[in-house]
Amino acid sequence: MDLGLHPTLDDSQSIAYPEILAIAETINPLMSSDFGKVWDLFSTRPQPFATDEYQILNRTYSNPETSLGTVGVATDWDTTTATTALPMDSATLDRVTVGDILLFDSEIVVISAVSISASTIDVYERGSGDTVAATHLTGAVAKIIGNAHVEGKVDATAMAETTDTLTNYCQILEESVDLSKEDSDQARKIGQTADVLKKEAMERVMQDLARTAIYGTARAGTASIPASTRGLISHLNDVSGSIKTAVGGAFTETSLKDAALDVRNAGGSINAIVLSVNNKRIANGFSGINVNTITSARQDTTAGRLIDGYLLDGFGVVPFVVDIAFPDDKVALVNSRFMSKGWKNNDALRFVPETNVGSRERKETLQGKFGLAMEQVGRSHALLTDIT
Repeated sequence: MDLGLHPTLDDSQSIAYPEILAIAETINPLMSSDFGKVWDLFSTRPQPFATDEYQILNRTYSNPETSLGTVGVATDWDTTTATTALPMDSATLDRVTVGDILLFDSEIVVISAVSISASTIDVYERGSGDTVAATHLTGAVAKIIGNAHVEGKVDATAMAETTDTLTNYCQILEESVDLSKEDSDQARKIGQTADVLKKEAMERVMQDLARTAIYGTARAGTASIPASTRGLISHLNDVSGSIKTAVGGAFTETSLKDAALDVRNAGGSINAIVLSVNNKRIANGFSGINVNTITSARQDTTAGRLIDGYLLDGFGVVPFVVDIAFPDDKVALVNSRFMSKGWKNNDALRFVPETNVGSRERKETLQGKFGLAMEQVGRSHALLTDIT
């Protein structure tokens, strides 16, 4: 499990706390191979978080479609000759500008003017190019298939995609380590040495980080309530505009492929399928998987079928990522390139000696402040819920 610190000792952050990395390296080989895999999907930020509260920016992209308004109120789309004051749906009209080429059914037109106030457009001609002018019905969908302009004229309206912001927070974790009896316990051969106690504290912290990466929820801190950071499930389930589907039944190949199609239609991409141990067992039985058969000698007694990924149209083979703490009622399709984790500036994971103790006491606290972030929610991630 990657603690989110730099893995080498040639940077100031790691040089300051080499003990953390050293202890973690002794624990990792002893943990389950499925432990902390969601945490590891969050890559380490190149720079630590500068503030306790931070913004995650998600760029939203317009669907390249618009639709007609109410047809037949005047001479408009119900004829094949009208080129002015053609009614459009006000909810989608902001997606087009002068020069956009629209495909209605089999007719192509090029926009010459847009009136946002009247919810209408003008076109240069009906049945542009090789297409034939036709009548259209209210609500007909038009695809934006290109953009063309008259030489020497710049009539297009400046357009920009919107950016949604999501607030998340850094979360403090602490594990107290009482080293007061370490010497006497060692003398009685109980084995509670400083190394053992610190290793146990580190293991508890790693468990906390692994589960927060899955289940964490965003909460602003107050003087009496601690702040908490948003994990994977909250990003994909609670954020407006996220891609999610309530399965209402078993996890199947169809539900997996449908979720991948939702991401594809949104213009996103995925590189991991995150699931529980039990759902991975179900996936091992998917019949549509591209399975390579290995023939071995007859004396071999190995049996069973394991698959490492699923071949999804548009994405290729997407690997399964199994996390022992992931819930059975959910499966996530994610793109780890848009997932990051980090520690607060000057508050990375470290052991800190406690000063407010008695003269015969020796205590340290393993502590740090960290945050998680997922970008491209609603585009490059999807969540299946309500799996039974």
